[in-house]
Amino acid sequence: MSFFSKLFGFNSEPAAQPVEQQKTDAELIGEAKRLMLLMEVMRQSKEHNDAATVNDVNTMTYECTLPELLPDGSYTSLYEEELSFNIAGINYREGIADYVGEFEGYLQPDTQNEYDPNAIAVYHSDGHHLGFIPAYETQEVRELNLPFPIEVTGIIEQKHNDAENRDYFQGVVYVEVK
Repeated sequence: MSFFSKLFGFNSEPAAQPVEQQKTDAELIGEAKRLMLLMEVMRQSKEHNDAATVNDVNTMTYECTLPELLPDGSYTSLYEEELSFNIAGINYREGIADYVGEFEGYLQPDTQNEYDPNAIAVYHSDGHHLGFIPAYETQEVRELNLPFPIEVTGIIEQKHNDAENRDYFQGVVYVEVK
C-alpha cells in the first residue's frame, strides 16, 4: 500500500479483475474505433436532420451501417445515395402543424408559379402542398434527370423562437439517387 493510500484511507492500486473479465488491447481498440465511428454517425445524421438516427445513437440502439475511415482522414457518407434539400416557404402553408414528423411525398414542377417559373413544389403523399425546393437548388434537382413527380421522404419539425415568442417550422426532403 502506498503512502497516499495509508494517509487518505484508500487503495490506489488498480483492483485485479478476474482473467475472464479483462479486455485485450485489441478489444479496447475495437471499442474505441466503434465509438469514433458512432460519433461520425451522429455528426452526419445531425447534418442531414435525421432525428431518428440521432436518437438511435444517443440511446445506443444504432445497428445500421457505420461509415468507413478513409486514408485522407475523412469518412464515407451514410447518405451518399440521397440528397437533402430544405423546404422553403413552409411557414406560409395552411395546416402545416398537422404534418410535423416524418413523411413521404413528391416533388413536382410548378410552372404556374408567379414568382419563379422554375419552381419545384414539395407535396405530402396526400397531395398537401408543403412548400418549395429553394430557388438556388432547383437546378440541382433538375440535373438529377429523374422523371417528375420525384418521390421523396422528409421530416418537418416545429421549433420555437424565444426572442419573438412564436413557433415556426423547418422541413427537409431527401431524394434517393442511385
